[in-house]
Amino acid sequence: MEEKALLELQNLTKKFGNLIAVDNVNFELQPGEIHAILGENGAGKSTLMNLIYGLYQPSSGSINIYGKKTILRSPSDAIAHGIGMVHQHFMLIENLTVAENIALSVAKFDPSNQRNASDADLDSLPNSFESSINLSKFRYDKSEATQLTESLSQRFNLPVEPNTLIRNLSVGLKQRVEILKALAVNARILILDEPTAVLSPHEVEDFFDVLRTLQADNRSIIFISHKMKEVLAISDRITVLRHGKNVYQGKTGELSARGLAKEMLGEELSEVEREEHKASRDQVLNISELTVMGSRDKNAVKNLSLETHRGEIVGIAGVDGNGQRELAEAILGLRHISSGTIEILGKRPTKTKDIRQCGVGYIPEDRRTKGVIQTFSIAENLMLNYTHLQTLTQTGVIKQVSKYDFSQHLIDSYDIRPTIPDVPVSTLSGGNQQKVVLAREISPQPELLIAVNPTRGLDINAMFFVHKKLLAQRDKNKSVLLISTELDEVLRISDRIYVMSSGKLIEATEHRDNIGALGLLMTGESETDV
Repeated sequence: MEEKALLELQNLTKKFGNLIAVDNVNFELQPGEIHAILGENGAGKSTLMNLIYGLYQPSSGSINIYGKKTILRSPSDAIAHGIGMVHQHFMLIENLTVAENIALSVAKFDPSNQRNASDADLDSLPNSFESSINLSKFRYDKSEATQLTESLSQRFNLPVEPNTLIRNLSVGLKQRVEILKALAVNARILILDEPTAVLSPHEVEDFFDVLRTLQADNRSIIFISHKMKEVLAISDRITVLRHGKNVYQGKTGELSARGLAKEMLGEELSEVEREEHKASRDQVLNISELTVMGSRDKNAVKNLSLETHRGEIVGIAGVDGNGQRELAEAILGLRHISSGTIEILGKRPTKTKDIRQCGVGYIPEDRRTKGVIQTFSIAENLMLNYTHLQTLTQTGVIKQVSKYDFSQHLIDSYDIRPTIPDVPVSTLSGGNQQKVVLAREISPQPELLIAVNPTRGLDINAMFFVHKKLLAQRDKNKSVLLISTELDEVLRISDRIYVMSSGKLIEATEHRDNIGALGLLMTGESETDV
């Protein structure tokens, strides 16, 4: 007899006006199962997860937990039913510490509500973590919160400093905090949205060990990822969404990566192959003995030297939080330099405006807070570039007709969805917000493009599209500095490869064909260890 599904979605539909984001989806999750969900950007994955987590309510259809129809009016209801979610866009309070954020997640959790929320099947759900904090009468005990954070970090091998402010953390460390928040309330169903985006190959394996431990404890995991290899390595079953509908569901291994990609896209995937390309001797970026202070009064970049030339992509791989962000911000004039020099085309501009006018494009690591203005429309965000503003203004006034023609052209060229210039960027999926940033920064054809995790959150088709754009820049004799936590990405399109670890740069082109060696360098092992 087949085991009763822990979670079942029946004909679930969600409409936003005339837009059908989730279209008659049927889905089930078994106890102790790791179920992967694949789909293009805008396919409905995030909306579907938000329905399960109570952030949205369905337009029609039902959500069943242990066979009973359940109405999830809020995340608190979802947590009461043993559902935890790690969002792709973090739900953290920037001005609080790690421990305080985790304490708040536990404070919202009431085990008595959990037991009253459903039938006797839910009585088997665990209470909150053994070291749970006493937050009755809104009291906060710093030592208990710190102890809980340290206990969770050690137990699940997710190290993070408990008393660090969230705003001072890298993207990768923020993601760790989100995972710890979900684990702090012992979620029986754990929804993970792109959980390995900022991990090295070795850390991915360690993280998979964590998932297998949770699975052995009969917990169920919904694993959302764009990485085919990881989905095939960790999942038991796979569901593919396309245009809001589930077009495929089957056991892992029934379809190859290419077959899954075809289900996602509705057509064969056109992959990108890097061709050998001889770089010019003309220097574009010259960094000499650069030292940059980080957010915690420590040097994030340490005595770093680097050159890039016309007609090449220089790739820097590394685990997030090793100085990559500070390096990019220093080049852009967004962060003070402690010592050393940065030259761009033989000049040493220090102000961001002057650096931009030298012909520098920038794709930041965090699109939501640094790449776009959420309240602006697509068209307005596409204009936020010095070159575009010069073209589209006359005597300080924006030419409206030109603005819409220009934005519509970029929307079509970069496949931004929806295709309406007036739509607020806040309503777009994360992947489509990233396409807005890419369109704005690449279209002016900058002499130097600094791209930090340019494909984070993008589906496989959009990822290859971005890679083609970066390779096109190289072929037009431009210079590209690619900084990415995606080792496969760096290997796929870079002409020269470095690894950044603890603020230092290690030449690694000779290890292009040795993933193990690169992984060791990324985790701080010395070159002699390789």
